[in-house]
Amino acid sequence: MKRRDLLLALSLAPAAPALRAQGDWRRVAVPLYTPAQAVRGVLAQSYLPRARVLAESAADLAAALAQGCSAGAREAWRAALRHWAGLEAVAFGPLLTRRSARRVDFQPVRPALLDKAIERAPQGEADMEQIGSAAKGFAALEAILWRARPDAAACRYALELARDIERESRALVEGFVDLQRAEDDVVAHLFGELLNQWIGGLDRLRLQGIVRPLLEGRQRHGRPPAFPRAASGSDAMERRARWQALRELVLFEGGVVPRPGQDRVPFETILRGRGLNPLADRLRAAALAADTALAPAEPDAGRLERAARRLASLRSLAEAELAPALDVRVGFSDADGD
Repeated sequence: MKRRDLLLALSLAPAAPALRAQGDWRRVAVPLYTPAQAVRGVLAQSYLPRARVLAESAADLAAALAQGCSAGAREAWRAALRHWAGLEAVAFGPLLTRRSARRVDFQPVRPALLDKAIERAPQGEADMEQIGSAAKGFAALEAILWRARPDAAACRYALELARDIERESRALVEGFVDLQRAEDDVVAHLFGELLNQWIGGLDRLRLQGIVRPLLEGRQRHGRPPAFPRAASGSDAMERRARWQALRELVLFEGGVVPRPGQDRVPFETILRGRGLNPLADRLRAAALAADTALAPAEPDAGRLERAARRLASLRSLAEAELAPALDVRVGFSDADGD
């Protein structure tokens, strides 16, 4: 495991056991967390660490591509994609305001536009600003790196794509740092966005990552499912990365009650702090059911369909009961679009 991946794992892991476990919540009081404390916790322990690791991973990708479209560049792409998926699974804060997904992960890539972009041979940030989203980002890089024989022009363009992703990643780090410094009333106002985007992330994983690819495969007379990362075979890895990020915002798995404003406080724990333990139990059970269905490294179509149903059940519970209990109005999410 690379050092930055180890640091990310440590930053995302629950605190080590100390006095009493939250699992003993029937006897140990769970604090009443404010919206500001909840948001500050996920900024400190989820978003900022993930953004920093993504920026480093994107820099590694650019360094690998500077040496050509090699097997090493493919592995660096996979690593950067995994970190991107974990960060963007719940598109919150600067990910939304900057429309980062459109900047660095527009899907699907448009082959004709990609070929034109390669012919233009852009160099540097100003030139890349003139290239359309449909010929940029992770999908465009995948299309180049998994070609049979990418030529020198395509590889030079791939390097510019990686540098573009690195620039956006570093801008996201700055955005999350600025958000951490915001006043409590500004941060508290974002709690509703966080929950709405979490619900949207569940739907995006279910629809774009499972349901639509399976349906398109059936419509093409039994051909393999049209998964978004089919060329590189990275669809299962991306689903796992996205689910892990969604999972950590709903399930508590540590040993100590989270410290208000410092630790990540999952929705389950917020409910327990409000004395809503029966709902917290149902939410936990629904999330664990989805977790079990998504656990296999390479699930077959039947398991994926089961996972989609369980994600749908979790989403329904979140909309019908979790959001009202947390005084959040469920509204339109960016994940609802195409």
